[in-house]
Amino acid sequence: MRYVLVIILSYFTLISKAQDFVISENDSTITTEYNDGKLWAYRHINNYIVSLTCYESKDDYGKYYQIQIHINNLSSQNVTFDPDDVNASLIDKNGDSISLQVYTNEEFQKKVKRTQNWAMALYGFSAGLNAGSAGYSTSYSTTYSPNGYAYTTMTTHYNPNAAYQANIAANAQISTLGKMMADERAIKEQGYLKKTTIHPNEGIVGYMNIKRKKGYNLIVNIPLDGCVYSFEWDINKKK
Repeated sequence: MRYVLVIILSYFTLISKAQDFVISENDSTITTEYNDGKLWAYRHINNYIVSLTCYESKDDYGKYYQIQIHINNLSSQNVTFDPDDVNASLIDKNGDSISLQVYTNEEFQKKVKRTQNWAMALYGFSAGLNAGSAGYSTSYSTTYSPNGYAYTTMTTHYNPNAAYQANIAANAQISTLGKMMADERAIKEQGYLKKTTIHPNEGIVGYMNIKRKKGYNLIVNIPLDGCVYSFEWDINKKK
């Protein structure tokens, strides 16, 4: 199972900063190991192994604590993993616990699309201004009076064909940008954990994003079949 996990995780390419796992004394349900440079914690309770790694991640849409989760069902019955049940909290410098938002796939897609819509609106406004002014050109001519003074005349010309071609080009650029944004959303959705039924002797692996705030310890709780699999990470240490 560990070998399969290593192969699957090789598909996740991220720029990130890893965190340290906090191990409680005499906790026999937990083991740790490194896979592809990342520290993984495995918690084995009842007939399930829930594994997790945590690191900071940054992209055009914000900063997150990104967690990769692997769940292996060793029981003889189906079990359903629901991302809505995953919760996280942060221990701050005063020792207080702060609840953090764990983005479901739908919530994260809305966040990405909202940012993209603002970018598209600004780009469309800029492209529209450029296309609107593309049909206009200005020429200058200088004439001299009999007494030797020079006079410069400015003339504005409008070329409807140039404006039409510029408008076509602007629309094509907007369409291309829209497709690129849609492709980026599809890429970000790949591997993002969704509600899934896990059959006996099968497993799932994927990731989720948690809204980032500064603190000392990050606690992630993954409820599964009536049991909560808890993982604590030291996020204060500098790498």
